[in-house]
Amino acid sequence: MAFGNAVTGAAFGVLNELLGLIRNENGIAKSARYEVLFFPPSGGSQNPFASVINQMRGDGTAREVSLKCEQISMPGRNIDTAPDTNIYGPEREVVTGYSFGDINAVFQCSSDMREKKYWETWQRLCYNPQTFDIGYYNDYTGSVEIHTLDEQENRRYGVKLIEAYPKAIGAQSLGYATNNSYQTVD
Repeated sequence: MAFGNAVTGAAFGVLNELLGLIRNENGIAKSARYEVLFFPPSGGSQNPFASVINQMRGDGTAREVSLKCEQISMPGRNIDTAPDTNIYGPEREVVTGYSFGDINAVFQCSSDMREKKYWETWQRLCYNPQTFDIGYYNDYTGSVEIHTLDEQENRRYGVKLIEAYPKAIGAQSLGYATNNSYQTVD
């Protein structure tokens, strides 16, 4: 019987230690606590949508889109490798560089679809829709900041995506069966 009490006491000690780790200021990161900031480019003077994206930046649309970000993924990082065949014996992989994958985000839409318009306008900086000329890289790339937040809304970890632009805007499904759901754009 004394052995059981000693085990029980040790188990409670470990449980209290674990709960202490979770409840301290470094606790557990929660995936629902984040902040996203979008910094669109100013666009080139040759593109008619440059003035539109600048207006959207100034009138608060960019901030509203940030606030309506329902879901976003932190970017992953990949180590690029290639086989090293210039050796005697078993072939091995060697590092040749690194790369990042695309990230996906989901945004709640206002009734005027300003969130979708924002992404379409930013995407139109990549090309001139009147002449079909492709834009200069620096004219359509902006940046995105993603921060995780703690319980007191303090930023605890963050990444800045540089040279970012909306590569794809997802299709939006409409239907009478989804009467009680709201519209989103990916």
